[in-house]
Amino acid sequence: MQNQSPHYEITWLIRRLFRAMAQLADGYLQAHGLAAADRAVLEFLYPEEALSVPEIATRYQVSRQHIQVTVNALLEDGFLRSRPNPRHKRSSLFALTPVGRELFRKIRASEAGLLDRLFADIPTDDVECTRRTLQAMYFHNLKQGEIDESS
Repeated sequence: MQNQSPHYEITWLIRRLFRAMAQLADGYLQAHGLAAADRAVLEFLYPEEALSVPEIATRYQVSRQHIQVTVNALLEDGFLRSRPNPRHKRSSLFALTPVGRELFRKIRASEAGLLDRLFADIPTDDVECTRRTLQAMYFHNLKQGEIDESS
């Protein structure tokens, strides 16, 4: 990455970190019969949230079809339940079952130790600066649609 702008280098590192974290997650989630996409859906519904497939897809920024496949598998495994949606007759709400909630609680607990080890050698000030920077990039620019691809 010689002679690249700092912005490019940061973006390159974020992409690699995302892939590395997804592979790491897939490894420890496999013991629960889950993938990173399953974990993401569980996270959006934890602890007591109830969302429709379109709402989950919007938050996860993926297609409704992708979320529907994931939700169907989680329903079949007993981690989710559906209930009527008072705002939309044909789009059910999905929530964690007690089994799904407990599973996600266990996943979060095991991840806490992993994250502690991952950040162990990084100064707290650096972690906070990184958090603020990524939050600004995501919430103020990308999530709000302020970056136009044609610009």
